[in-house]
Amino acid sequence: MNAKFDLSVPLSGLALERALASQALPASGEIASDQMTRLSASCQRIDAPIAWEFFPDDQPPGPGHPRRRWWLKARATLACRCERCLEPVIVNLSVRRGFEFFESAALADARTEQATEEEERDPDAAMVDFLAPEDSASLMALLEDELLLELPLAPKHENCQAPLTQAPPVPEKANPFAGLKGLVGGPSKGKNTL
Repeated sequence: MNAKFDLSVPLSGLALERALASQALPASGEIASDQMTRLSASCQRIDAPIAWEFFPDDQPPGPGHPRRRWWLKARATLACRCERCLEPVIVNLSVRRGFEFFESAALADARTEQATEEEERDPDAAMVDFLAPEDSASLMALLEDELLLELPLAPKHENCQAPLTQAPPVPEKANPFAGLKGLVGGPSKGKNTL
């Protein structure tokens, strides 16, 4: 595989077929962490370049399968803040997602509904997104979206404890009514003390 495919170009079925014919696809490579601004903002740091692959399904378009399915795979290692101890925790992300590209949003929506019905016969159907030109998604954007979706909501070490914090001692509050006891000489019978 090569890394000559332009990750920033909006994807379409036609553009991908042309890239495949010109041998720009399949492609693979690494992306520097500074190119993934949304992912970088969602963690403490990205420890290594993000490895990716983008390739077509083995089955070309034909009867019963009018569109080629494309697969994106990626791996990333990043450090997030542990929800328990607040120290960095290493998170390994692994993504495998399929895509099919359509000429309009209506066709993509119809295919989404059809895929929901086909999930029993096609186990990969739940792992495929159906996109239209209106999505104007580039491979870089799709890759970052998929990695963000894989981030754990509450990253934690397997074994750690919440940090011990020393709370300052709370002074005992004086009872504001304590002095009244001495002023009032007990209940008086029949007299109004007010």
